[in-house]
Amino acid sequence: MKINKKASSMIEAIVITLIITMGMVGMFKIYTESIKLSIATKNRIIAIQIAREGIEAMESIRGSNWILYSSDYKNCWNTLNYNGSCINNAGIGTDIQNNTSYVLKNDPSNRWILEEKPGLGSDYTDSLYRTDFRVKKDANGFYTQSGGIDFNPVFTREIKIEYIDTNLGATNSNDEKMLVSSIVQRLDYSSSKPHKIKLETILSNWKE
Repeated sequence: MKINKKASSMIEAIVITLIITMGMVGMFKIYTESIKLSIATKNRIIAIQIAREGIEAMESIRGSNWILYSSDYKNCWNTLNYNGSCINNAGIGTDIQNNTSYVLKNDPSNRWILEEKPGLGSDYTDSLYRTDFRVKKDANGFYTQSGGIDFNPVFTREIKIEYIDTNLGATNSNDEKMLVSSIVQRLDYSSSKPHKIKLETILSNWKE
């Protein structure tokens, strides 16, 4: 039985086209995955930078308190938003609060200040949480939580405070330490679950 040359050529063309198509689909998939990986890596770097800034801001707040209230390191090292009433005060109502979440903002003098958030949203999957802790961009493209412009993906930053009191309940003691957690979360389009970066440091009043 003879095979028609035209039919044979057509079959060969179909096979070649199929092979080329499969190769192109494979290459496109690899390209797409590499783009996703590149974006995810970039977003992770941004998240680490935002989290690190949170830690540095808290260190700056403590340092500013030392400078402003050098006459009373004991009561003022952890005062909230440069509250001068901390001097000769046990700290009730003036301290950065225990087991509390904050966002970082800037005052008119461009100093870091803390704004307490009630924590109505439990985590990143809650829209209230994303609204409360969202990071935005200012007019110069810097990341901020003081106004700014929304951008995607949505990054959030939560500054969480927990005191480590080694002096059995005494407030503002020399042994009292503050555990600061800077928690940044985001959702990449390549994942259905939020990614979390958590940096921690312990601040203390070592000048006292």
